[in-house]
Amino acid sequence: MAYQEIAAALEALDAEAQPAAKRFDPGGPFSARVAVLPSAFNPPTIAHIHLLDAGREAAGADTAAALLTTRNVAKGILGASLPQRVEMLLAVHFERPEIAVMACNAARIVDQGLALRRGYAGIEFDFVVGYDTLVRLFDPQYYSEMRAELQPFFAHHRVVATNRAEAGIEEVARFIHSAAGEFEARIIVTEIDGHPAGLSSSAARADVPGGSALEAVPAAVHEYIVTHRLYH
Repeated sequence: MAYQEIAAALEALDAEAQPAAKRFDPGGPFSARVAVLPSAFNPPTIAHIHLLDAGREAAGADTAAALLTTRNVAKGILGASLPQRVEMLLAVHFERPEIAVMACNAARIVDQGLALRRGYAGIEFDFVVGYDTLVRLFDPQYYSEMRAELQPFFAHHRVVATNRAEAGIEEVARFIHSAAGEFEARIIVTEIDGHPAGLSSSAARADVPGGSALEAVPAAVHEYIVTHRLYH
């Protein structure tokens, strides 16, 4: 897809009154189960790839999908434009065709789940989350009635929770046990290696001027950043 086509599709997605999702890669139809990672991907990092791979394996899915969230409950839009983030994810897809590229206009995971159920009937989507996203999923400030809103989400979706730099796998498991309540059985805990777990998009952006961002991002993403002079 050309940049302007991607931009127009994202604009149309943002204009939707209800939660909606769109797929951007040219891959074939989804299989029965997809592990989906919602993130800002600013830029996509090696950590994101490890999360996608770990989520797909833990969920028993054939496909993993990077889900660009065009709205965020905790962050604004800075750095790369949304179309550029889709282009970076497509660069990853062409190296790793089993990773689909999607976008969603909903900030909350519960609404992202609704968007995916509406747009892709018959497909089971399991959400892959790091510790920070897991904590937000169970934060009452993002809900009117948290339990009532989480019930339909967990009825249709499982969550694959992983460690990140700020929390090891034991802390992730403790948090789930203390916060998830009746939904704990719908959460799969899986561990990724310490090095990718410690990588972040914010650190990658900060490293670009010094040329060391290559360590944090896939080669195709690094090439895109250099070509388009992003994050300077």
